[in-house]
Amino acid sequence: MKKLEEFLQRFIGPIAEKMSNNDVIQSVAEGFMRTGPVTFGVCIFVILGNLPIDGYSDWLISIGMKSHFDAISNASLNVLALYISFTVAYAFAKRKGDNPLSCGVLSLLSFLLIIPQTVEGKDGVINAFNVTYLSGTGILVALIFAIITGYMFHFLSSKGLKFKMPEGVPPMVSESFEPIFVSMIIVAFAFLVRVGFGYTPYGSFVNFFDQTIGAFIIKIGLSLPTIFLLYFAANLLWFFGIHPNTVYSAFVPLQMTLVLTNIADAQAGRPLTYLTLTLVSLFASFGGNGNTIGLCLSMFTAKSERYKKMLKLAFIPNLFNINEPLIFGMPVMLNPIFFIPMVFCNVVMGLIGLAATHIFTFTYNPAMSLLPWTTPFFVKAFMAGGISLLIMVLILLAVNTLMYYPFFKIADKKAYEEEQLAKAGGNIESIE
Repeated sequence: MKKLEEFLQRFIGPIAEKMSNNDVIQSVAEGFMRTGPVTFGVCIFVILGNLPIDGYSDWLISIGMKSHFDAISNASLNVLALYISFTVAYAFAKRKGDNPLSCGVLSLLSFLLIIPQTVEGKDGVINAFNVTYLSGTGILVALIFAIITGYMFHFLSSKGLKFKMPEGVPPMVSESFEPIFVSMIIVAFAFLVRVGFGYTPYGSFVNFFDQTIGAFIIKIGLSLPTIFLLYFAANLLWFFGIHPNTVYSAFVPLQMTLVLTNIADAQAGRPLTYLTLTLVSLFASFGGNGNTIGLCLSMFTAKSERYKKMLKLAFIPNLFNINEPLIFGMPVMLNPIFFIPMVFCNVVMGLIGLAATHIFTFTYNPAMSLLPWTTPFFVKAFMAGGISLLIMVLILLAVNTLMYYPFFKIADKKAYEEEQLAKAGGNIESIE
């Protein structure tokens, strides 16, 4: 254990620190978080428009409501790449000390410029933006151009390419005119990308990326081995005090691609592309990082006052996937007793869940992936897949608890003996 800790601190620690301070990674993480008002704001409406009830969709069509519910998806999730294009560039410029609003707008402009702007219709080709390029397919491209725009904006601004207005001009007017030259160069770059790829067999950069680099990234990133490795690495780092967001932030774009692809499949009546991956992720990752909900349940058998009080403090937050009181207060972090369950529990639960998907048939409403991460796991499971999915996560909760229980009993016995020794010492002192 000590050698592993030294290894992580010597090799992994510096890497994690660099990732935490990396402008690109942190801008992507912040950019996606800033889309929260969009995804959370429409969550209930997307769920209501896609309830997994036989005949429900036909009923919505019959009363003329289906198109209105779909309009909510089209204005939010199906054009999420637009929001991300702005928010990521905004976050990047803010970290660099540049004008974030101007940078965000230019990023959005560049993204719209490089994607196809015609759609095949019944009456021939019409000028329009295809939502295919504005949702799952376009998210990674939007990220690329947001970062490129951010770097170009910062570099050109630092070289003094700013249009200076006379003193006395209102700040709002001055700030809007400052990036004129920078804007021209960034737009020219996006235009050259559009023209250049327009002469290739792909027809556009977004098609080129989707069929080559993007396809490879999605194939590798959205695979079961990657998911298991991701959870294992995140919990291993968390055990040694390195926040798992260091790992998860790099995975957020792919996760959103997965969610949007599944939602699009459900709306089109197709089988979910990433059903198994989504189910395994749910099975492996509930109860906070390290799956500590099982530890909380084990604490109901506590004999020591220390852990009885800790249970009162940590149980309710842990139901909502908030387990910092346990990680830092128990502590679980850097506690050798809990190394095995914390690091390996999600892998074991995920593998059991994966085996279950080959034996049983589970349904999943992908709209439930939009629920806030603080949604209790049993609520999400029941809403997403009904009784069968709820029973499965409860079985895995039992597995989770059994994995933590023997290690907790060791910690509880030690704490109880320490408390008894302290009481005995106090009694002796009082007699003297």
